[in-house]
Amino acid sequence: ARGHVCKNLSTMCEEPGEARVDVDAILSAKQSQYKSIAVDKDVEVDIDLGNLLATDTNVLDSGELKRNTDDYLLQVARGNVQILINQVWKLPTQKKEDVVLAELPPPSTTLPREKPIPKPKGPTKWETFAKEKGIQKKKQSRKVFDEKAQEWKPRYGYKRVNDPKDDWVLEVPENADQFEDQFEKRAKEREERVSKNEFQRLRNLARNKKGKVKIPIPPPDQTWNKEQVHACTHPHTCTRTHTHTHHKYH
Repeated sequence: ARGHVCKNLSTMCEEPGEARVDVDAILSAKQSQYKSIAVDKDVEVDIDLGNLLATDTNVLDSGELKRNTDDYLLQVARGNVQILINQVWKLPTQKKEDVVLAELPPPSTTLPREKPIPKPKGPTKWETFAKEKGIQKKKQSRKVFDEKAQEWKPRYGYKRVNDPKDDWVLEVPENADQFEDQFEKRAKEREERVSKNEFQRLRNLARNKKGKVKIPIPPPDQTWNKEQVHACTHPHTCTRTHTHTHHKYH
């Protein structure tokens, strides 16, 4: 209908007013850009699909390795990856959100750990008490209804419910000094709670160490700030802080 005849792909196709096109040449040139998925090895490559691991024990060609190191190693690596991918496509697959996923089997190679398995931590004082009393931890909701603002707010963090920053005025108790700064008093009480919690955390660490661990204790008339808490939780900084008053520098 278009005014040209093409017997088969190996013949020349032409149209009136157009140059001849060699279909076989075009297909050969296109196929030469891609390598075959079939890879031949003298020794079969050991495949561990659970770890996506391919172990090649074939001897490398020393002559080719010296002449063209990078290209030769790249060719060997490409062949091993192709063998691994061929085995992956033989596994059961499933489609999820337009993505084909392969179901990997359990690993057959035991890989060593970089570090030893961590030992389980001992229970804290509260966890021991809760276990003895049968107290079970209940999961709390992330948001709480604020009666003052009449809206839901986060339990903790930014714009949380009952945030002290929302109070622009504080009531002075009857038995308190009327000239006492209630905002400063609240901030001091918060610092004391933070120091107490940090002390309890360090005490739990000492209990789990099963040995004597020196825990710095603040004076009764003084509370820790963030810098002091950080110094006492980092041994090197703590040493420098404590020896400074004795004119010893490290």
